Amino acid sequence: RVSASSSRAHARTLSSRARIRGARRHLRRPIALAVAVALAVVVARVVRSRSVVDSDRVATMTRDIAPATAADDDAAARFIRELESGALDGVTTLDIAGFGLESLPESFGRLSRLETLNAAKNKLTSLPASFAKLTNLRTAFFLGNAFEEVPEVLGELPNLFMLSFKSNALRAVPERSLAPTLVWLILTDNKIEHLPVSIGKCVGMRKLMLAGNALTALPHSMGDLVNLELVRLADNQLKTFPNWLIKLQKLAWLAVAANPATNESATRAKSQADAANVPVVDWLELGVDEDVPPLGRGASGAVYEGAWNGKKVAVKVYSSAAKTSDGRPEDEMTASVLAGTTESSGVIKTIARFTRGDSRGLVMEYLHQGPSSSADEPQWKNLADPPSFSTVTRDVYGTDVRFTVKEILAIAHDIGGALVDLHRRGVNHGDVYGHNILYVPESPGVNPRAKLGDFGASFFYDVDHEARADLIFATELKAYGHLLTELGCRLTPGARNDQDVVTMFDFLRKLASKCIDAQCSRALFPSAINALGEYRRVVAENALHVDAHARVLALAPFVLLSHR
Repeated sequence: RVSASSSRAHARTLSSRARIRGARRHLRRPIALAVAVALAVVVARVVRSRSVVDSDRVATMTRDIAPATAADDDAAARFIRELESGALDGVTTLDIAGFGLESLPESFGRLSRLETLNAAKNKLTSLPASFAKLTNLRTAFFLGNAFEEVPEVLGELPNLFMLSFKSNALRAVPERSLAPTLVWLILTDNKIEHLPVSIGKCVGMRKLMLAGNALTALPHSMGDLVNLELVRLADNQLKTFPNWLIKLQKLAWLAVAANPATNESATRAKSQADAANVPVVDWLELGVDEDVPPLGRGASGAVYEGAWNGKKVAVKVYSSAAKTSDGRPEDEMTASVLAGTTESSGVIKTIARFTRGDSRGLVMEYLHQGPSSSADEPQWKNLADPPSFSTVTRDVYGTDVRFTVKEILAIAHDIGGALVDLHRRGVNHGDVYGHNILYVPESPGVNPRAKLGDFGASFFYDVDHEARADLIFATELKAYGHLLTELGCRLTPGARNDQDVVTMFDFLRKLASKCIDAQCSRALFPSAINALGEYRRVVAENALHVDAHARVLALAPFVLLSHR
């Protein structure tokens, strides 16, 4: 018995281009060992590393690549040879992205222990029937292949957790193709016109990515997705969004821009943005050096450091692509401009726009993220990292990350105030997450504060349609409630020894519960933000005591009413 975890030579045998972990097999005859050693000599080469990105800024997998040479076969042939020889039996993780595969052989079914498969950037159009034998498969990526329909064999897998067919040529999702165990489904950037009724059987679904398709309606069975927390429906052909969708109990992150149902509101919002006092400047005025690595890069473009009117600015250059995983760049630009016109200090301000040939973009206030050199240029930090494969819809915080009382109050107050102002203008952010928030940590002489950015998932709605507006706002408040919960769980150790702090955080906890349970209306929420502002003021003045609690409760008494 030779174990991959104890034999480096055998590990090389198991991975010519695939990174394989946990592999174990039995070499029953001396000849088998001889063949394995010979194969290791052929495939053990200097490797290089690169990444394949699938799904919104989250699904990044790294693989080691043994490049084909003149003396070697191509990667696909080597993979098939290893598969059929039994060298891959027992693997749990297999990465065959970019191998140029046009099909998978029936022998693929022998990988019965496989849990994670990355088959992105191939030329696959179907899967073998033997795929049904992969009873341990939990995660499967087929990004950038040529599938025209989701293979029905996938619906037979009893443990499938995450499935991606982003950027294929999908037109159909057969009724029997979706495993009821799915929690995360990515069908972004295809040509799908209809979803199967059977999607309603995926009752554990939490994250559903459907942007960039041709959907004209949603099946009523989606109303059974009681655990759905995030859905991306932007850039489809939906003429209406049923109330049962927006009323889903756990839905907190919703993106529906670029549909007939939202186009009228989007047109009105664009007119308001065009009329706003946000100038259009010449690209050459911005002093951007595109040879310098960008400050950041996302689905819709990249952000560079620039200078305008004698000050540092952040310049976002949108790619020429018409689609992103969340919506259209023009909707993000409109929302960013409107956000810049609000009185709130809790949003990253857009101060100008520019066009340059086919590209266009925004000029935004520069938030320094390096070491702080002065109180005039404080250090801004990302509040959190994006969700991981395991957290699905919840941000990731470092195990040692903690926040002070002042920091939590500042973040809660600034971001809550931003949401109040945005929704007064009919702008739903759609992505209220810690990873889209920058904050200034508390330090001597520096008061903490926070700003919400990244309007890529934003959409617009009619605030005068009060019933629908209330539903949309309630959805956004669930995301805000989750943010408050995440912050409250990370209060600096020892702070809860102060009874006044305990009383204040009980108020914060109850507000979070109200938001998550959709018991905080559009009319009442501003008073809760005013209450947080009062708490922020008295804490800054070291005046937190019984009288302060009484003033806060007088501002937002509904928070203490019966709740879950």
